Amino acid sequence: MRAITKNKEINLSKITIRVLAIIFWMGFIFYLSNQPATVSASQSGSFRKMIIEMPILGVITKPILTSSIGEFFIRKSAHMFLYFVLAILTYSLVYNGIYHRNSQKILNSIIISLIVVFLYACTDEFHQLFIPGRSGEFRDIMVDTLGGIIGLILIGITNLFLGKSKVKN
Repeated sequence: MRAITKNKEINLSKITIRVLAIIFWMGFIFYLSNQPATVSASQSGSFRKMIIEMPILGVITKPILTSSIGEFFIRKSAHMFLYFVLAILTYSLVYNGIYHRNSQKILNSIIISLIVVFLYACTDEFHQLFIPGRSGEFRDIMVDTLGGIIGLILIGITNLFLGKSKVKN
């Protein structure tokens, strides 16, 4: 009986850590979205400058990053990355903490994670309507969701390869 209780405690602490990681990441996204347009543009510009100054990567990317599309590329990549991470964190919670083992576990976890990413992207864009110089854009919701989809595809591919390697062993 003691071992079962200990395993439940360990599982509960892992779930708590995953929930806290998601809350932290959502808070980080909220913080970035809460920046006025001037601050956000400055951050994008600083990041673009940092990449351009890198030895090899800077030489390769300088023509793109110094063009008008450069800032757009940096900003949308940041959107995608933030929601890529959110999707992976959410999947980790749902897959490892909420669902019991069954044949639909991976698919259900992916669907729930995608719904969470999409809904948080919607609330994020709504929030930006109230920030000076920012706007809520449906296009950004789609870019955010695409970042989540890419993260979930990566998870699916990883699960596929790990599943095959377990069968071989």
